[in-house]
Amino acid sequence: MKIRILITIGDINGIGPEIVLKTLGRKDITSKYDITVITPVTVFEYYYRLLHVKPVKGKFRIISIGEDKVKIQPGKITKESGYISGLAIQTAAELCKRKKYDVIVTAPISKKALNLGGFNYSGHTEMLADLCNAKDSVMIMVSTKFKIGFATTHPPIKDVPKIITKELLTNKIEICYKSLKNDFGIKNPSIGVLSLNPHGGENGQIGREEIDIIISVIKKISKKYKNLNIKGPFPSDAYFANKNYQKFDMTYAMYHDQGLIPFKMLAGMKGVNFTAGLPIIRTSPDHGTAYDIAGKGLASEESLIEAIKWGEKIFKSRSV
Repeated sequence: MKIRILITIGDINGIGPEIVLKTLGRKDITSKYDITVITPVTVFEYYYRLLHVKPVKGKFRIISIGEDKVKIQPGKITKESGYISGLAIQTAAELCKRKKYDVIVTAPISKKALNLGGFNYSGHTEMLADLCNAKDSVMIMVSTKFKIGFATTHPPIKDVPKIITKELLTNKIEICYKSLKNDFGIKNPSIGVLSLNPHGGENGQIGREEIDIIISVIKKISKKYKNLNIKGPFPSDAYFANKNYQKFDMTYAMYHDQGLIPFKMLAGMKGVNFTAGLPIIRTSPDHGTAYDIAGKGLASEESLIEAIKWGEKIFKSRSV
């Protein structure tokens, strides 16, 4: 039986429709998976005419949302594009909660457009956690190179130290541990935790978060989960320069750019965003809307295809 993949169209003014159409043009993908796309039909028609991208006929379905006539403006942030992207996510979450589909794969959205469209969330991760009534969730980036989880997702850097508490770190690292076991099939997982401050805080000279919070959490979790090898906190520059990430099943970063910069450099077009801690499976490409190339036929579908493949792996791991 084919795995049922539900793809959301993302921001209709970004590269989402293009990479979805290109994915649907791949016979190796459409023949392997049962694919349904949530989108206004007019969006597909528009980009089909504009880009001459041919999907494989009869090998996918569409769940139509929104109005019959949609104003599409490639490269523009609009209220309408934000509303459609949010409606697609909302629809997908509800269908997956009802077990109608096995995996949600979300094309990129604009957070600003999403908010303009009436959905007050800072991104996919936060929105899906709310829609699924999840107590907490973690953004995990996955690739064949390495996996990296995040303490925080999209707050301003100035707010990160205030957000990182013992409770937050404990909850999120526990989600990572359970995800490594249940979603990725690793019986005795290992996690390398990064420091917040440069040089790991220099024994409190640069900052005390490592001493007061991070080390305490690592010790607590080590005692609770005997089959988890968790080490740190490691200064992130030396950690990646010395390739210490290769020694662990997952790296755990304190903030967005600390983890995403090395991840994207190493993963290239093969990176995928996975939301751990949800009752449903959600993956997405590791890139954004790329408004600068929207509607130009230049976008690659590779990361979206990787998101489908990782969704399949996680589904099979959870089904064991």
